[in-house]
Amino acid sequence: DGYGHNTDGGILMNIQEMIEEIEKLGYSPQDARARVCQDIVLKAIASSNLSRNVTIKGGVVMRSITRNIRRATQDMDIDFIRYSLSDEAIDSFVGEINSIDGITIERIGKIMELNQQDYHGKSMKVLIRDEEGTVIESKIDLGVHKRLEIEQEEYCFDIAHDDEGASLLINSREQMFTEKLRSLLKFGTFSTRYKDIYDMYYHCDKLDSEKLKICMDSYIFNDDGMRENSLSDILNRVDRVFKNQSYKQRVNSSDKRWIDEPIDEVFSKILSFLKTIN
Repeated sequence: DGYGHNTDGGILMNIQEMIEEIEKLGYSPQDARARVCQDIVLKAIASSNLSRNVTIKGGVVMRSITRNIRRATQDMDIDFIRYSLSDEAIDSFVGEINSIDGITIERIGKIMELNQQDYHGKSMKVLIRDEEGTVIESKIDLGVHKRLEIEQEEYCFDIAHDDEGASLLINSREQMFTEKLRSLLKFGTFSTRYKDIYDMYYHCDKLDSEKLKICMDSYIFNDDGMRENSLSDILNRVDRVFKNQSYKQRVNSSDKRWIDEPIDEVFSKILSFLKTIN
């Protein structure tokens, strides 16, 4: 299969061969390198003692659950669970996942503070090297999963070099949908997270109503930073945002668009779904 197996059942990985395998799936060279980075980091976390202290978020999850229709971002997003976000703890985490035979994972550069629209955390770069000397690097954004009432879901990622995959915790669909809705409510027509709209469209007929209720309570109704106290507040706000022609045009023409449906259909389906929530 192109990968040498060592005596204890692990896999000695050749990064270049992995990249070539991924390129055969139709990935560009840059995207293939990003995917291999992500696969190795996912496998390393799953194999580590901290696998239950991490939940995977964002584009890597969306790429996997949509079976590559929504291509992943170049970066990875993870949240720690009951684990510190201090620089020392982050370095300890990297040390913990640096445990795959034939592969070295190390942090390079500074750990940066992140303050984006509605997101606070840290960011680091990791360098991944195999025994052939091939080097790839990846940026990982780190946050903390503080809303412990929202259960994380067990999920097995398909890993390019490995029949077993990587079993890890991920944000549930309901959490992903609600986080994106919360951001839309908060920033309205000033929101620049256009990909969120297509993600919400994709999720909205695949959600469990009980799990969604827990997420809505946590992220919106019980959050002092939010103005919406009822479902009708949410509907009115989203309806106003979607009626803004300038915002609609920006979402429609965004290079982050990954669903082909007409924008009116996308907006309409999200609104119709919100009306069905009890």
